[in-house]
Amino acid sequence: MSVDFNDANKAWAEKLGLTYPLVSDTRRQMTKAYGVLFDDPKMAEDPQRIATYLRAKRAWFVIDKQGMLRYVKTSEPREWQPPNDEILKVLSELK
Repeated sequence: MSVDFNDANKAWAEKLGLTYPLVSDTRRQMTKAYGVLFDDPKMAEDPQRIATYLRAKRAWFVIDKQGMLRYVKTSEPREWQPPNDEILKVLSELK
């Protein structure tokens, strides 16, 4: 899921050759429910943190067809992210 628009997710999926849909959460409902949304209103008052307000942490979730969470990684924006190979390996193991 991403707080980005569908077109951005679609372009990223095409670049990686993914054949399944990615989820856009422009209303930020899912990112809030999963605990990865920066939604503290005090952030909006801090010039150094306002750019992060209402943005999502970098978070990777793989959820199988039965709704079971199979993979979770989170980090702060612009920090480390797991290699795509790590996520693709988890996805390939679901088949």
